[in-house]
Amino acid sequence: MHNYTMTFIYDGDFDLPDAPEIRDSELPRMVLEKMELGHFQLVDFNLSENYDRNIIDTYIKDPSLHRSVLEIRLDMSRTDMKSRDGIYSRCLQAMRDRDLTLSRAQENDDPEQGLLQSLIVFEKKDSYSATA
Repeated sequence: MHNYTMTFIYDGDFDLPDAPEIRDSELPRMVLEKMELGHFQLVDFNLSENYDRNIIDTYIKDPSLHRSVLEIRLDMSRTDMKSRDGIYSRCLQAMRDRDLTLSRAQENDDPEQGLLQSLIVFEKKDSYSATA
């Protein structure tokens, strides 16, 4: 198995809780709920070792592009990688099993432009503790 970074977008309403302790506890549930409903769309996946961790920021440089960008960094088998549905299912199962930890949650909020965008990153628990 190799570690991959999957990038998802969601353009509906998704407001992150302001208080960090509430955000850290509620955000996994919020993301899982949207994923179970199929609201997040898989747009990219790459081998993590070849992936620039700052690329997520490019998804929101243009305020009209995306409201929420989610990255999930997770070990994937060849079977998982055979289809987009397989990738989505593996990420969804990791969220359900609480195998991931929240490593980044950032919101770009500009009321003057009517802009509210969020960046969310989850990583496999043992990978995060090794890099934190």
